[in-house]
Amino acid sequence: MSSQAWVSVGAVRRATAADAEGIARLFPSLPPVASTSDTRAIFVIDGETALLGAVQLEQASDHLAVGPLATVSDGERHETARVLIAFAEMTARAIGLREVRLRDGAVPTGLATSLGYREGARRIRTGKLARMVDHLEALGVPLWRDGAAPFDLTLYYRGVWAAMALLVGFGSITLAVFGSGEVTLLHVLGPALLCLAASAFAFVQVCLIAIAARRRAPVPIALGIFVAAALSIAGIGGLLYERAVPSVGELWAIYTGDEALDTLAVSVSPDGTALSVEGAYGTGSAAAVRQALDRHPSIRRVVLAGPGGRIGTAFEINRMIRNRKLATRVDTGCASACTIAFLGGNDRSISATGRLGFHQGSFPGMGPNDLYESNRDMRRFLVSSGVTPEFAQRVIDTPSDEIWTPTPQELLAGRVVQRVNR
Repeated sequence: MSSQAWVSVGAVRRATAADAEGIARLFPSLPPVASTSDTRAIFVIDGETALLGAVQLEQASDHLAVGPLATVSDGERHETARVLIAFAEMTARAIGLREVRLRDGAVPTGLATSLGYREGARRIRTGKLARMVDHLEALGVPLWRDGAAPFDLTLYYRGVWAAMALLVGFGSITLAVFGSGEVTLLHVLGPALLCLAASAFAFVQVCLIAIAARRRAPVPIALGIFVAAALSIAGIGGLLYERAVPSVGELWAIYTGDEALDTLAVSVSPDGTALSVEGAYGTGSAAAVRQALDRHPSIRRVVLAGPGGRIGTAFEINRMIRNRKLATRVDTGCASACTIAFLGGNDRSISATGRLGFHQGSFPGMGPNDLYESNRDMRRFLVSSGVTPEFAQRVIDTPSDEIWTPTPQELLAGRVVQRVNR
């Protein structure tokens, strides 16, 4: 196919008297330009040396008639005809007509069928979305196929579209993770589908950029674009694998009840004054603690141990302890989310061998930038619980894949505990 055939809807113009000779010579089947009127006109596409195609459009009361339609050669007929028919549909939308009809023999039957025409007619949409598609066609950057826009314009539009799609798709994960309320099936399926759709859309746009480079850019630049496109596609796949899959998987675990994480064991001392809470916190763990506290109003202290777990559950336990004005104690080890529950105590202590472990917040698939606001809120919580600002900052500065175990002296100085039991 000649490069002249790669034209956009925006290249179509209305024929003038100066085109009469060219139209008559190349497309004798078309009526003379002089026969046009307010409801009938001929439109053409210019080539480098001659006209590439021409079509007559005639406005009726309820439809727009297309034809005769002619192109410069059989090899270019389909692409040029597509552009002319797309222009006809755009024109129909502009004047408020909802149907386009092809005159007999205007285009090959196979092409008409591929464009959605049945028995030579097609209903068209006239809403805002359709008008947006018209605008992109006119610019030469249609959403789902290569257009005729210059390469720099193609790169700009498609690059912005791909970036925005990925921002929306992967941003939906953050909204689902930090949204209020319980995790529902929508919190899981919504981000999963949006990420897949955004990645597929971005993949198509990157491929179309590469196609445009092959057609329009010099060979060295085109090769560079191909390499960049390959890296971009690999990056999209990496985002899916490293961010979307772990985050959506974790949301699914929360939605299905956290069976693998919930190992919390709750027991009450023989005298009924101490509650032992040991193990990892799943999404349903707080209920066991609440039930024990409700059944034993004589409880005065909570002994905590465990590796942590869901931060939301830890905050629930923290509130129960704080509202009942209970003391908290650690005899062995209490880390991560367990320390949040521990800070609910009105009198906090550890044994001589007890240890508290801290680090900044984490969620599978998310980095420090994603969790910036969450960690800032965590710092505020620590300070409001009586911890010194310096200690709170040290906690937030500790990466999520590490753990800081302060000495008893550091815990006392940071006002995390009131005393160390000997």
